[in-house]
Amino acid sequence: MARKGRPDPKAELERLTDTSAQRENAMVEARKQVQNLARLGVGAVIVIWLLAVGFWSGLESTIPLFVAAALTVAVAVVAFLVRRNLGRSEELGALMGDGSLDEEERARRVAKLEARVEKGEHAAILARAQLEMQDDPRAALATLEQADLDKGQKMVINQIRGMRGMLHLNFGELKAARELAEAIELEKTPDLAARANLAGVVAEAWARSGNPIEADELLDKYDAADPKFSDVRVQLLRARAFVGAHRNDLAKMRKALKALEEMSAQLLAAFVGGKRVHPLLVKEARKRLERSGAIPKPRVKMVTR
Repeated sequence: MARKGRPDPKAELERLTDTSAQRENAMVEARKQVQNLARLGVGAVIVIWLLAVGFWSGLESTIPLFVAAALTVAVAVVAFLVRRNLGRSEELGALMGDGSLDEEERARRVAKLEARVEKGEHAAILARAQLEMQDDPRAALATLEQADLDKGQKMVINQIRGMRGMLHLNFGELKAARELAEAIELEKTPDLAARANLAGVVAEAWARSGNPIEADELLDKYDAADPKFSDVRVQLLRARAFVGAHRNDLAKMRKALKALEEMSAQLLAAFVGGKRVHPLLVKEARKRLERSGAIPKPRVKMVTR
């Protein structure tokens, strides 16, 4: 727990790894796609039966009717599977909540996900890790490490790698973060905001492990001021600050820190309380936090003789 009057780095870590806004956007898009598929499916079934009846009347054979029946069953099975998967995703979203759960309720929901996590279900692993984040980031990391990164949808695998990478970055474990970042396939994440969030993780990992030039070039593709990236702006600005420090570009570093401070001075806590953070970042972030009153200024003792 953070001391009174001091920023809480753990809370900022939870904010950085919170995928609730991206998750809700993905669910809205998924519902739209399911509705469109349902309309197409119904239309296709109607056309199939019209053609089948026409062939049956002309050929006086029941084969077209059997074919139509088989295709209808296939469409129904696909519709059932799609709806079931959507339902599971909605259930996981409901379990994760909005971040305002108390400790007891989070523990209950974590336990409810246990069976699905043990089966290796990626979405359940992500959900459980998100719930564990506030109380125990290490436990969240251990949960994420249970996911088989060689199986599953690339988009979900990217999310798991990104979340693990951010945790390692906050623990100062740069080698592990770099390895995960190198394996993230940004092009396999179609949602632009989600891709920008992952790009921020990748860029920070690159910058902090000796590759700030390519990190800078990657971030140039995602303008943190663009309204499209409002949900992931913190991650992009955080990465910008690290890139600026490691490129010794103080102007870029200070610009990113200023933008974060304008959102909330508490967002600078990760730079002061984090591990293996560039000294320039620590110094600048501390100065801004002291100036804002988020942390007290060091007292100078007067020595009298």
